[in-house]
Amino acid sequence: MEKLLEAEGLYKILEGEHILRGCTFSLRPGSVTGLLGPNGAGKSTLLKVLAGVWRADWGVIRLKGEPVARRDRPRIAYMADHSLLPQDLTARRAVRWYQSLFPGLDRDRLWAMAGELPLDRKVRALTKGQAERLDLALLLARDADVYLLDEPLGGVDPVERAAVLAEAAGVAEGNKALLIATHLVHDAEPILDDVLFLSRGHVVYSGSAEDLRQREGLSVEEKYMDVFGGGRG
Repeated sequence: MEKLLEAEGLYKILEGEHILRGCTFSLRPGSVTGLLGPNGAGKSTLLKVLAGVWRADWGVIRLKGEPVARRDRPRIAYMADHSLLPQDLTARRAVRWYQSLFPGLDRDRLWAMAGELPLDRKVRALTKGQAERLDLALLLARDADVYLLDEPLGGVDPVERAAVLAEAAGVAEGNKALLIATHLVHDAEPILDDVLFLSRGHVVYSGSAEDLRQREGLSVEEKYMDVFGGGRG
């Protein structure tokens, strides 16, 4: 199987504005793909459409070659750029609540990813980094085919990022795929197999990170700067 998830001609209009403009790409099984682009490029909108939070106005999304139906949605796990856990629950009870929605969590992976979190502290009292780590641990403990992460590491201590990213990348081994939207291109680059550059709702570049280095002699970060001119896009 060369394509685990396929998006073809995705359009999304919000308040009369075209946010996505014909996005077409695919995710390979066993891969980690960086969804990269400046603010306003449409990255969060694209992830929400792929996750089924929003419906595309045009276009089709396929999972394992078949159009995604409602029954398939649990196979596409989505982490938003803010915590969706009930804020008044303790972290421990939030884990139980999440498990009631998605039975069969891999508890070993969950606690390995969660680290030393204050489980008896309410979710709203967690630091941004702690909340992100909890959200990420819960998401990656699910049994899904595709994992969509929207800015998962902005609040994580820089010293921890490499370890967290390595743990996340391990989930993609085999027949799963991760799509990570992030501004932390330098931090994420070591785990990226593929890259997808988005600008004003268009896919302006996609391909293998290693091919990019071999063919153009550029790192992902250097290519990003070349395409977006230091953030213009």
